[in-house]
Amino acid sequence: MSKRSIIAKYWDSAFAAAASICGAIWLTPAVITSITTEAIAFFTIQSAAILPAMIFTAGLLRGQGLSLVEVGRYQAALKKQMEFWVTLLFLDLAAVMLLIIGKAADWKWKVSFEGYGANMAFVLIFCTCLSGVLALLRMVPFVRGVMSLLELNGLFVRKALEAEATKVPPETRSPSPAKPMALPEGYGKILPHARKRRKTT
Repeated sequence: MSKRSIIAKYWDSAFAAAASICGAIWLTPAVITSITTEAIAFFTIQSAAILPAMIFTAGLLRGQGLSLVEVGRYQAALKKQMEFWVTLLFLDLAAVMLLIIGKAADWKWKVSFEGYGANMAFVLIFCTCLSGVLALLRMVPFVRGVMSLLELNGLFVRKALEAEATKVPPETRSPSPAKPMALPEGYGKILPHARKRRKTT
């Protein structure tokens, strides 16, 4: 993997990590508490927007008009897209959960163990900022992913229509050659007792 592709793939994670370190250093509990309600509402709405995309992705693939190779290729692509949706949904839920925990602990979460205490406020704020910033940055590929799914849906519809158009309607198909009918032995012969009955009449 080239350096450019690595940067293109992980730039959002690097930016989110740097922003989270700055946030953990400079953000005060009062500032975070003042925006907690709005942030929870935003991530909840974002999660609600992801679920329909997941349902649409799960039922998008159709077999009509596709070869086995194409089905395998599209299935792998849709699975990768679904993994992105699940990751983004997890980030939203993690951000909401951490915001709730931080607000309940007043962003002064202190852990004590055998007489030793540690203030976990830095870790809590860092994790909250990391999940929130990542969820925000990945909204751009989220919109691109939805647009690509719409294009893929149009491609599947075209392939299905093309496959339907190549089918020969039943009334235009040439009939299969008729097989000779197997007649029973003695079919069409006049029986002797039938001749006698004709004479008597």
